[in-house]
Amino acid sequence: MSISRLTLLLAGLIILLAIIGIWSGEPLQGFWRWPAALLITLMAWERFRLTDNIELHRQVPPTLALGESVDYSIQVCNRAGSKVRFETQSDYPAAIVGDNSLQRWLLGAHETQSRQFSITPTRLGGTSLGSLYVKQLGAFGLCWWTRRIDDDIAMRIEPARLNNFVDLSGMQQLGSRGSAQARSSGVEFLDLSEYRRGDSLRSIDWKATARRGKPMVRHFEREHLLEIAVLIDCGLSSRLQSEQMDRLHHYINVAAKLTEFASYQGDRIACLAYAQQTVDKTPMAGGMNSVRAIRQLLSRLTVFNENANALNAALEVKQLLKRRGLVIFLTELEQPEAALQLVQAGKLLSAKHQVLVATLDEPAIGDDLKQSGRYWQDPYRKFAILEYLRGRELTRKRLQGSGVAVTSATAQNLDRQILAYYRNKRDTIAAA
Repeated sequence: MSISRLTLLLAGLIILLAIIGIWSGEPLQGFWRWPAALLITLMAWERFRLTDNIELHRQVPPTLALGESVDYSIQVCNRAGSKVRFETQSDYPAAIVGDNSLQRWLLGAHETQSRQFSITPTRLGGTSLGSLYVKQLGAFGLCWWTRRIDDDIAMRIEPARLNNFVDLSGMQQLGSRGSAQARSSGVEFLDLSEYRRGDSLRSIDWKATARRGKPMVRHFEREHLLEIAVLIDCGLSSRLQSEQMDRLHHYINVAAKLTEFASYQGDRIACLAYAQQTVDKTPMAGGMNSVRAIRQLLSRLTVFNENANALNAALEVKQLLKRRGLVIFLTELEQPEAALQLVQAGKLLSAKHQVLVATLDEPAIGDDLKQSGRYWQDPYRKFAILEYLRGRELTRKRLQGSGVAVTSATAQNLDRQILAYYRNKRDTIAAA
């Protein structure tokens, strides 16, 4: 409960009346007790008459994509026969970032209102929408009465999907599969299966459909399949924040989209997560089985309190890839001394495979350099930023000198950079 401005004003008048009574003596000396008692009585009556005439309903999709904003609505219905004034404020859990500013509502008798809000999921796994605090003004306008609503709205946060990408080879809008045939030399018939959403209509086998009484789809395998290994850094550096999420969750989204895109191309892909040692991995596979297996792996990943060792992961990948393939490291470009194992891993794999190291850029760092100094620490901060950027550039040059490709982009563009690189290199690598 919190008192309103009207109550503060009335309390001030009662205090003023009490002071006047003390100065003037009888008969006004004790008169202030009557308005004080009346005010307390009205506050108690206001609380007694406060009924739950406000119905609040929050609607949000049961499944959310990691790092992608989604709208949810709050619908409020006033069942009382008089207008109601109240305020609401959301208390989101740690897995959700959203606007939790105070919302003021004024509803007439039997009126219904609805408002849209945006939230962004930042951590994988199950979560809820959190609590909603409601502060309602009493009938006499004396007090704000507070209550908390826990409607236990459960949601599941999963790695992002490829649905928002268009104009990529082999894909149509909304992520639907294009032609099952490859662009290169030839294809080989693989199997028949029941039609699923996303399959190309061109791949329907009409004779088999007529025989079985349900749509059947023919699947083909490329003569030159590309094998892809995605290595995700789960070490300490992946805990660093980049915009609203830590780096590991950005890597997870990139790996999820790349897996889905590769499956549409008919290529095979494996995923390996590593810290000091390998912490989880999937076998080399293609099709929707690989998509499901890798998405399950991605949903289990967490940051480990140890430095990552890319060389150990590279040794395992070397055994995994039986022929020339594409190896993608999703990691941080650290200082040259700390990145020595990454450089060694690149040398080890680039002798046979195409290796790409992908990392995140931080636009805020460049913005800090452009700002004029206001405090005595600013020159030291700028010097630290310059040393950090210099170290990243040295690591980049060492990797490129070892035959390793390096790409860096902001969190919004890194997935597109990697998908474009894969699209441009896939036929060249697979045919080698």
